[in-house]
Amino acid sequence: MSVKRQVFLMGALCAVSALPVFAQSASVVRSNSFEVGGFLGASFGIDRYRVMGGGNVTYALNKWLLPYAEFSYFPGIGRVEEGTFPGTGRPFELRYSLPLADYHGGVHIRIPIRESRMVPYGVFGLGAVRSFGGTVDATFSDATGTRTTQLERPSSTNFAVNYGGGLRYYINQRFGIRAEAKAYRPTGDNFNRTFGKVEFGFFLQLR
Repeated sequence: MSVKRQVFLMGALCAVSALPVFAQSASVVRSNSFEVGGFLGASFGIDRYRVMGGGNVTYALNKWLLPYAEFSYFPGIGRVEEGTFPGTGRPFELRYSLPLADYHGGVHIRIPIRESRMVPYGVFGLGAVRSFGGTVDATFSDATGTRTTQLERPSSTNFAVNYGGGLRYYINQRFGIRAEAKAYRPTGDNFNRTFGKVEFGFFLQLR
């Protein structure tokens, strides 16, 4: 299953799970308020699920639109590079892992449900992913078979877009928890494959 489809299904599940809940006060969804929170989760879509974490801050222009800024740190995320060996023209594929940091801003689009503490939302953001350099053990395949070697990979910073959806649950007017699924599309030469993350966290709503 593709990363885009996984993110869509997770976001849709969050939205559908909120629909039956109509027994709580909607006053917890406020305008002109800040939300500050942290989260833990996992990245996925390139090689396997890997632990990640971060934090964000949002400001509610109204009950629907929340501009936000966010930072995420991925201790290790898989990379795949393809190319050909100079002179021979033999194809190769490198697989290795390096840390990644994400800095971006965007908007949460809340969908308040009358008299419900559960609020689904969509998310879209723009920013940069910082790829940290280092020496890696790279496994590569060519026409002669599979081998492993050490390579020095440079650091880089590349533009990226991200999109997804999630679900907030307001415990009261100050505290809440949320779940979110999001896909990233980097634009770097060596790191341009779409990957995703699933996260769970808390937030504090400030007036």
